[in-house]
Amino acid sequence: MVAAEKLSTDIRREQIVAAALQLMSESSIRRLTITAIARRMGLAPSALYRHFRNRDAMMSAIFEHIRTRLFRNIETVRQESNDAVDRLRGLLDRHIGLIRKEHGIPGIFFSDELWGRQSERRRKMFRIVTGYLAEVEDIVREGQSRGTIRKDLDPAAAARLFFGIVQPAILLWHMSEGSFDIDGHVAATWPVYVEALTGEVRAD
Repeated sequence: MVAAEKLSTDIRREQIVAAALQLMSESSIRRLTITAIARRMGLAPSALYRHFRNRDAMMSAIFEHIRTRLFRNIETVRQESNDAVDRLRGLLDRHIGLIRKEHGIPGIFFSDELWGRQSERRRKMFRIVTGYLAEVEDIVREGQSRGTIRKDLDPAAAARLFFGIVQPAILLWHMSEGSFDIDGHVAATWPVYVEALTGEVRAD
């Protein structure tokens, strides 16, 4: 019975986070309130306060949601392939797919929630991003140990270059309200990145 209640609570929290991200994709993050989310879900605000004591607690849950999704993608690509370059391509596709599915995420990266006075949130996002980069570094090192990625490359630099494929595309896509051609961007930049990793042009 306790397990069933916990599952129900976890599902409801995920539903609240999903509704919050949907609202953030449609309007300014400053307008995100417990009342607005409750209205979107067709619930009374008191129903949300059972799961989040205030807006700050909800924002913390949104950050944790982002972290979980990013690291789940890493676990998935590790299971799908043993080839480091294939893993990186799979991770790139999943990263872009996550942003397309949850449009509210880019708004957080460019909002006052990070760049205003909320230094703790900025530190939390910094830890998420640096942890993600560390996982990408590990994939690069694995490729180096197996001879599929150049051994003279700095894994940390290769990880930041990988992130550099993603972030400008997300910024342009967000600023253009979804009209920026992310697929074209990936098609143009991925071969350049692979050539830097391997020293040769590699088709998808």
